[in-house]
Amino acid sequence: MAIPKKLPIEFSCGHTETKDLSDKPAGKRKAHAFGLGKNFVCSRCFKKQGRANLERQEQEVLADAMGFEEDHELPELQGSDKQIKWATRIRYTVLADILESDESPKQQSEGAHTLETAKRLIHAGWWIDNLRDTSDLDTDDLIELIITGADDTDDDHIASENPF
Repeated sequence: MAIPKKLPIEFSCGHTETKDLSDKPAGKRKAHAFGLGKNFVCSRCFKKQGRANLERQEQEVLADAMGFEEDHELPELQGSDKQIKWATRIRYTVLADILESDESPKQQSEGAHTLETAKRLIHAGWWIDNLRDTSDLDTDDLIELIITGADDTDDDHIASENPF
């Protein structure tokens, strides 16, 4: 009789899953399965907990962003609900980084000017398209993007490139 490589494990959440433990030595599989069951939850419960934690963190950031918008009198963004949530978080993190990086009086005036300029960028798509990945940009690059982005916008926003 061969020693089983797949064992049913009853997890601490009460669910049972069969796990492949072929990477463990034969003499340690049952002990490892017992330890997994005693100390962990099943994969379905683990994913559910992860999703709940992620949603909670996103709600906290969104609440901070809305408070930031009120404090700095930023206008509401325009777009779909999903775009607005995403762009609100982006706008908050970018503008907060710019305002927190103000060290010299020159940088403080640039930060204030950038904040005033950002008030004209009300299309959620602009924030998503231009600032969703800022890992390779420094503060001066962010300021330049916002200032030049506001210069390019006009009141006759074109929703589509199709002329017909």
